[in-house]
Amino acid sequence: MVMPAIATRTYKLFEKDSSFRKLIKRMTTKLKKMNDPMKRAHFVHQKIDHEIKEQFKNPSVQTLVQCKKGCSACCHSQVAITEGEAQILAQRINEGAEVNYERLHLQAKAGTSTSAFFKMSFEDRACAFLTDRGLCSVYEDRPSVCRTNYVLSDPKNCEIRAGENPTVQLLNTFSADSWVYSLFQLREKNGALAPSLLAILEEEKKQASKAFPWSGPDQSIDS
Repeated sequence: MVMPAIATRTYKLFEKDSSFRKLIKRMTTKLKKMNDPMKRAHFVHQKIDHEIKEQFKNPSVQTLVQCKKGCSACCHSQVAITEGEAQILAQRINEGAEVNYERLHLQAKAGTSTSAFFKMSFEDRACAFLTDRGLCSVYEDRPSVCRTNYVLSDPKNCEIRAGENPTVQLLNTFSADSWVYSLFQLREKNGALAPSLLAILEEEKKQASKAFPWSGPDQSIDS
């Protein structure tokens, strides 16, 4: 089972606290009542955004966080997603969201292996949804992991050109991390973004070909 690193770190930090364990259990129980993976993902995304918004009411947080629109250094990391999040991204692609299929296929070859992923060049590790303008083409529906990354140190340190994760100082997002952890521990088909998303897109293509098997030249039904 693939689990996001930061959310897992938060869990391990507080797992001996009985009140924290009870909180995770309540969150997980609530999510289990939602049968639709996409619905669960959307719900958690809303919860994360709420928790982050509350943190940003603090003037110190507003001042110290270095992340700005157009900064995309952290968009060259391997991202863990749930089945529901993969379905949401596939839906966005079907609706016309910009996606780099070449990078998507290349990153999918790494599977869930972090070492294989970081052997690729910095350019090839760019998220398939990262546009040439340095913007996320699915920002409103970005994965939960992407919603909790806020750096306090120099953004230049976020660049992973050396092929490994750099040492950066992140904003503690414990409340949001709790929702992320609860979502992932439901043991959906969690995985890395590229292979998980590509699997869904290929399955959709397969189903479509079964529904419309004819791929030859157009012929009139009157001929």
